[in-house]
Amino acid sequence: MIEIVILYVLNRYDATIYRIGKIIDETFFAYLKTSSGTINPALKRLEKMGCVECSDKMSDGGMLSKIYSITPAGKKHLSHLLLTFNSTNPYHILNEIRIALYCSEILSINETLEFKENILNHLDLYKIKLERGLENEYIELSETQRKTVKITLEEIDKLKNLL
Repeated sequence: MIEIVILYVLNRYDATIYRIGKIIDETFFAYLKTSSGTINPALKRLEKMGCVECSDKMSDGGMLSKIYSITPAGKKHLSHLLLTFNSTNPYHILNEIRIALYCSEILSINETLEFKENILNHLDLYKIKLERGLENEYIELSETQRKTVKITLEEIDKLKNLL
């Protein structure tokens, strides 16, 4: 997910690592909190893949800064990551979908249709998993636990309606 967010930011701005972190915190404030310990390795991976490039620039204060920018390959990779979105952790899926939806504005009309279909499939599968959990007679859930799962089911329906 961090690669999607970094590429999304660099698609809009050329920036230093510090500025990338600030933009992520400001733009994705409701969904994500990053650190340089997360951003640095992801940037290095993206740079090795040819998705971002780095140039040295002297700041107004006379300090040398590394400025990162997205490459054409990075733009394609960002689209690819969104189109092939697959949450690796089912317990973070709703938040990751929100982030992907937030970034999906970069997709073409046809890509957006494909993206939405993929997201709807993920939401449907997650919903089925939760409903089966509620119906499983071997799982003893308290009333609070049941209500919590039902709230999650409502969130899924709201996201589906958004699409």
